[in-house]
Amino acid sequence: MTNIANLANKTSGFKNLNTIILVGTLVLMLGIINWEIFQKEQQIRQGDLVYLELAPVDPRSLMQGDYMALRFKMSNDIRSALKLIQEELTQEELVQTEQNLAEANREWRQLPNSDGYVVVSFDSRNIASYKALYNQQDLAANEMKLLYRVRDGSIKFATNAFFFQEGHASIYESAQYGEFRVNSNGEPLLTAMFDAELNKLLKP
Repeated sequence: MTNIANLANKTSGFKNLNTIILVGTLVLMLGIINWEIFQKEQQIRQGDLVYLELAPVDPRSLMQGDYMALRFKMSNDIRSALKLIQEELTQEELVQTEQNLAEANREWRQLPNSDGYVVVSFDSRNIASYKALYNQQDLAANEMKLLYRVRDGSIKFATNAFFFQEGHASIYESAQYGEFRVNSNGEPLLTAMFDAELNKLLKP
């Protein structure tokens, strides 16, 4: 009977320990989620405002029910700069390379997955323009560094899609700029879409 009682006590102890670990894990996860939400809210309120110009996207994939695929014009500049490094080309060679590749029936090697920063400058409307890849250089007063990611050969700023309520796709057909809030680490957060005159696109 004593052994049975000891076994029962141990089993009860394990259950209590498992319960404590489970509750502790849930509390920790909720704390992390709430902290991330708080940080995003702070970034939306206090982050630096920047607009990135959109680049054309394949019309067949532009609107997909409740989201629009995004590609930004600055991605082309970053891609060219990364290709100079990857292919060990000069600027003059880069200009001719696409034609040479076509004549040789070859394609660019896909960019490997990576994270990096690009230096951008602003005009009076906070529209960003490409300056250079960031390499620890000093920044001018009207410049900042912006985090980008290369994934599966594509260059992203925070996201490659903008989600909206299903049935509201027509509102965003005139989108020309994405509005971002950028935190002190250069991490952008997409907050809204704007037309060519920087009018915010909203549902009626």
